[in-house]
Amino acid sequence: MKVLTSDWNSSTDQLTFVRKQVFIIEQGIDPKDEWDEHDKEAVHFVSFGTTAVPTGTCRLTEDGQIGRLAVLPAYRHQGYGEMLLNRAVKVAREMSIRTVFLHAQVDVQTFYEKQNFHTDGKVFLEAGKMHIRMIREI
Repeated sequence: MKVLTSDWNSSTDQLTFVRKQVFIIEQGIDPKDEWDEHDKEAVHFVSFGTTAVPTGTCRLTEDGQIGRLAVLPAYRHQGYGEMLLNRAVKVAREMSIRTVFLHAQVDVQTFYEKQNFHTDGKVFLEAGKMHIRMIREI
């Protein structure tokens, strides 16, 4: 298992493959909500197993937002999400970002809590899904 740090132009095929499978097909998120202006400027992360097929993705924006964390169903509960999140936090620290934040879907809030993210408990609707803002000092 490994995580590649990349950018949109270098890893478009892998990023769009995973995110389309997870967010658009599996979760039914509208494509207009999935693709945004932050993709071109963000630092992206792609995880791989033992083959060249990507297993997951994540991105980090310059303001410290971690987002679009997605792992393909066949690779969940194997550590890929944690690896992606840890790499994003490490890169944020290298960028001198002291607080990272994310908008977690409420059904995976406990995953982020295990990674030392905290929330104020306020739930909101984003891309048709209930989310909660979570932060972590790094």
